[in-house]
Amino acid sequence: MFKKLILSVFVGIISGMFFAAAVLGARIYLDGKFPKETVVSGVKIGFLTKPAAEKELLKEEERFLNKEIKISVKDVVATSTMKDLGVEFLTNETLAEIKTMDLKNKIFPDFSIKGETKNLIVKVDKKKLIKELDEKLKIKEFYPKSAIFSVDEKNTLQITDGEAGYVIKEEKLIKGIEQSTKNLTPAALKIEISPAPPEKNKEDLEKEKPAMISKLSNVVTLSDPIYRDDWYIKPLKHLDWVGFEWREEDGKKYITVTIKKEKLDEFLNENVSKWLDVKADEVKIYTDEKGNPAIDGVGKDGISVQRDLLLTNFEAAINEEKTEIEVPTEKIVPTITVSEDLRELGIKERLSVGHTSYYGSPINRKYNIKTGAGKFNGKLIKPGDTFSFNKNLGKVDKSTGYREELVIKPEGTIPEYGGGICQVSTTMYRAILFAGLPVVERNEHSYAVSYYSQVLGHGLDATIYLGGADLKFLNDTENSILVQTHVDKDNELYFIFYGTSDGRSVEMKGPEISGYKYPGETVYEKTKDLLRGQTKQVEKAHTGFDVLWQRIITTKDGTKNEEEIRTHYKAVPDKILVGDAENSKDPSIIKQ
Repeated sequence: MFKKLILSVFVGIISGMFFAAAVLGARIYLDGKFPKETVVSGVKIGFLTKPAAEKELLKEEERFLNKEIKISVKDVVATSTMKDLGVEFLTNETLAEIKTMDLKNKIFPDFSIKGETKNLIVKVDKKKLIKELDEKLKIKEFYPKSAIFSVDEKNTLQITDGEAGYVIKEEKLIKGIEQSTKNLTPAALKIEISPAPPEKNKEDLEKEKPAMISKLSNVVTLSDPIYRDDWYIKPLKHLDWVGFEWREEDGKKYITVTIKKEKLDEFLNENVSKWLDVKADEVKIYTDEKGNPAIDGVGKDGISVQRDLLLTNFEAAINEEKTEIEVPTEKIVPTITVSEDLRELGIKERLSVGHTSYYGSPINRKYNIKTGAGKFNGKLIKPGDTFSFNKNLGKVDKSTGYREELVIKPEGTIPEYGGGICQVSTTMYRAILFAGLPVVERNEHSYAVSYYSQVLGHGLDATIYLGGADLKFLNDTENSILVQTHVDKDNELYFIFYGTSDGRSVEMKGPEISGYKYPGETVYEKTKDLLRGQTKQVEKAHTGFDVLWQRIITTKDGTKNEEEIRTHYKAVPDKILVGDAENSKDPSIIKQ
């Protein structure tokens, strides 16, 4: 009997241990999972963890969102998907609202907790919904049409009256979408619409007509980003270019002016592109039969007017009544091919371009510029060398092919062989600056010369004079630099430097002009070179001022080095020579 009792107790203890272990195992297994009968939009997720439940739901959501359904309005029928209609499920947010089993800290856990039945939280992107309905059903054609400005056949501003139409019953449509998500079974959607009047009628726009005429009367300047030449457009004089449309922003509707692209393109073709659009040539660099570097093609950027951006900016200027916009352009980089022997010297890519223009120059000045620029084409500058403009220019006189042209000298601006060479040194100076190379010597002109400001403005000129002022720079790169010069249309000069970039980049800021000083009274100076009673003007008046530029060189490692380029132009009065001799020594007399 006693043995049976002991056995019974032992069996009880063992059974209790097994039961406790089973309870503990069940508690560990089920803790944090959803109760048995939990259902979300028809998908059973009982006894699943949140990640596992999310995985199951996402699989069913994907099927639901990508299944084709019929959509219709009136007699128009098309197909789409819930995804294209802007439907999105908030799965995590849905699961966060459903309780999971918390069994860790309970001695006697309740395993009979009932699960919930819940629908997925759904979000509808209204903009995407309307866009899809318009693409598939042309829904916007049913909308009421507000009155709008228009242009008749005689290019006169008119007002087209509004028309009644229909609007979508959005709330009912979205409820229909939400209903179909209950069991993740997409159903066909019939779009219901209701009649609606136009928001704006003819009488409303009559009040706005004066303001619209004011917009169209505003003259918009298209400023030239390169040559400082501008074009002017008054939309009221080009009503055949103009259109109008209603737009909505922040819940407010407003009427806006649009421009017909083909009309603006015609204007650009006739007036702008012939000045600004430039093709980028392919460049080939090699060693010629004499062993000298040779360059076929020109390594300057091509330029293209960004027409789409210009159209956008022009429309904005009209609507915001701005008076000026810059013609946007983009660079087209030329393709450069270099022979192996020159690549070994480091001639691999373009480093910089210096550019000036000299429209309005006399024939002799243009001739001297072309002659002088040719002296530098193909020059090879070794690493570590200091380059002297004067040394490489050589002799400047009649024997070396130069003509007489005006030169700035202490006694005045007078003719001398090589007049205009400073256009060449100025252009090289800009190539030096944009390459980020150290300038060893640079001298500004005594007064401001308009030829040097046609591109980039004042303050980036460099005067030279044999035996005096020079332009020098250091090739501080680890490779040789090859120089190319190019004269375009007898009015544009380019210096292009080729080499190997070490990662430095250059930003130029300016010009900042200050300290204006106006020329004083005319200076009269007696000379024995002219007869008494005769005069000759040797200097025209020039306003003096100061110019500040900043050059910011950023190295490969991001270090920035900033330097100031200061230029002081003197104020110069008119200067007239007055004859004081019986016999003139000067054959070029200007009698006044």
